[in-house]
This record gives sequence, C-alpha cells and structure tokens, in this order.
Amino acid sequence: MAFKMNGSPAKMGTISGTAGHSSALKMKAEADAASALKQMELTEEETKGAYAEGKGANVTMSATGDTITTKSGQKIKTDKSKVTHKKLLDARWKKGDKASGNTLNELVAARKKHKKGSAEYAAIQNKINKSLGSKKVHKGTDAEGKPTTPKGTKKTVITDDKGTPDKSDDTTTTEDRMKGLQRKKGKTVEYTRKVAEGVKIAKEKEDIKKAKKSGDKVEKAQSQKEISLIKSGRDDAKTGTVVSRAWHKARAKRKARKEAKLRAKNA
Repeated sequence: MAFKMNGSPAKMGTISGTAGHSSALKMKAEADAASALKQMELTEEETKGAYAEGKGANVTMSATGDTITTKSGQKIKTDKSKVTHKKLLDARWKKGDKASGNTLNELVAARKKHKKGSAEYAAIQNKINKSLGSKKVHKGTDAEGKPTTPKGTKKTVITDDKGTPDKSDDTTTTEDRMKGLQRKKGKTVEYTRKVAEGVKIAKEKEDIKKAKKSGDKVEKAQSQKEISLIKSGRDDAKTGTVVSRAWHKARAKRKARKEAKLRAKNA
C-alpha cells in the first residue's frame, strides 16, 4: 500500500539546510519561547482578600510574576507597590512553594551559592521555574560551553527492584537525582531536594553556634531537634538511609524532652 505525502519535504522543513527547515526551526524556537511563559493559574479561593473587592477571582500570573491576566483576557502589569498585587504575588509564591514540596525559599537561597550557568545553578533554577509554572529549561555548561550535570548525580535510568523505570517523582529528570549513602537501586532523592535540605540544616547549625555564644540552651536544643527531624525523613521520606532516619527519629525525641525540661526550668 502506498502512502501519499502532503507537500514537498523541502517546503515542509524536513530537509536540513533548506529554507523550509530554517523556517521550521524558527517557528519551533518561537513556540518554545511561548511555552516558557506558561501562566500560573490562581483560583478564586487562592485570591480571596486580594482581588475582586476581597471576594477573589480566577486569574493567572506569568511564570515571572510580571503580568496578571484576568478571566476576560485583560493583561495587567504587576506593580509590587500595590497591596492587591503584592497579595497576588504572595499567593503565587505560596502555590509555587507547595508545588516544590515546601522547598522554594531554600532553593532560592541555595541558587545564590552557585555560579550562573553552572550545572548546579541550572538544576536549581529549573526546579524553581517548574514550581512557578514555567517550562523554560536551563542547561549547565562548563568553561568550554559543554553540557554538564550537578556533582553527585547519576545519568543512568533509575529502576525499581523489578527493573521497571521509577516514575514516582516526575518533577525532574533522572540526571537531577542524587544517590544517598548505602542506597539500593530505585531508592533515590532529588538533587534539588537534597540541596534544599542542606540549606535548612545549615541555617539550624548557624543558630546552634549563636546559641552557644549567648548561652541559650533552649535554642540550642530546639535547633538540634530540628536537624534530627529533617534527617529523620520528616520533609523527604527518602533522605539518608533507613538506619540514619531511625537514629535521628530517636535523637529528635531526646532533644524534644531536653528542650521541654529546659523551658520548664526557665519558666
């Protein structure tokens, strides 16, 4: 059976080097640019108190937060000095934070520690973008412009015990996952989640240093408890190992008891 092709391959842009091909590439680039500005939808419930005289309205915001689009299609440039717009930006950030697994603030803080254009910066930025509704994908490059991946990531396809590709977390590619210590095949944690976790722990360690200097034993015990809660898998069930999670769960309970005793003593 013969199949009839509609149109010349040269005109359709399927042959490299032809005018049609160049035109097709240009159209794809424009389409990709448009998809990078995917809107974040905010429901009436999420905008209550911030829009439509406090009743709320279904609106969308650009992934960058620069534009608000009403249900009727009216586009409004975001003005951070306006209370209403500020509340909408807060609603957008809150929704994005939820989409990131409550790690958005930590990811933004972690991004500052890496050079723009690096694999680590790109991996974190991609997570932030996706959480805020943008499809734009950044690729890290080295000094020679060659693609790179964050340190500690694996390029192999991750599978479960039966050899089936693990699709339990579709928020990143397999290149954006990190193997934890003593992990078995398929038990992985995202690179960006690990980064966010590190930022939280670093903050608590700084608080411990300050508490030691000031002699605040309650604050010290509270921060130690928080670190153990993070490492016990409270925020990410796949963090660390089975042994480390169990150890930190017990440690968190000990620190909680110590904190309670110190508070009672100071009361």
